[in-house]
Amino acid sequence: MKLFILIITLLSSLSAFSQVTERQKYWKKIVDKDAKELGVNNLDSTRLIKTYRMWYNSMQLVELTQLNDSIFDGQIVNYVTKNSGTKKKPKKEILVHKTKIPSLIVRTLIDTLHSANIETLPDADEIESYPKGFDGRNYVFEIGENGSYRIYSYWEPENEQYQNGNLAEIINIRKILKTLRHELSLGKLFSDFLNRLPTGSYYYGGTGMVKI
Repeated sequence: MKLFILIITLLSSLSAFSQVTERQKYWKKIVDKDAKELGVNNLDSTRLIKTYRMWYNSMQLVELTQLNDSIFDGQIVNYVTKNSGTKKKPKKEILVHKTKIPSLIVRTLIDTLHSANIETLPDADEIESYPKGFDGRNYVFEIGENGSYRIYSYWEPENEQYQNGNLAEIINIRKILKTLRHELSLGKLFSDFLNRLPTGSYYYGGTGMVKI
């Protein structure tokens, strides 16, 4: 009986993997690479009760985790790539700053994002007529819950020029992003992180910066 259950589980996992789009595979490869460099676990390898992750343009990660019925944990990770060395021998270094999120705020955010359907929102590829692009703002969401895992992404969801603001998915994504920005001061945290960087050449989210 146990062997039968194991076989069914493996078949279900293979079926789910086969349904992942090329775009989802692309983002999974990116976030797994970033997770390794930032020293955080790949979310699909954990068995926590619930974890929400939002990746923004390879420069900022928000992680909200429920460990059990009463313990919640979370962090904001800001990171940039520092370019050094020479043209012949370039050197790249990831600079990271992590900010802990108080457990009460994590619990409140998980409840709010759950009500905005963060766990069940479709990938943008699954939405008819959703515009496709890579330049600009990309948001990648990872959802882990009791051993299950899914990943999806949205490109420029807040851009009025490209998006239909009446779509339920766009309404929910905008609510999620607005909530995270407001409650966690994400823009200020990243700006403060940049201001503290030493002199050098940096790259983040498609942007190059030189501090003198």
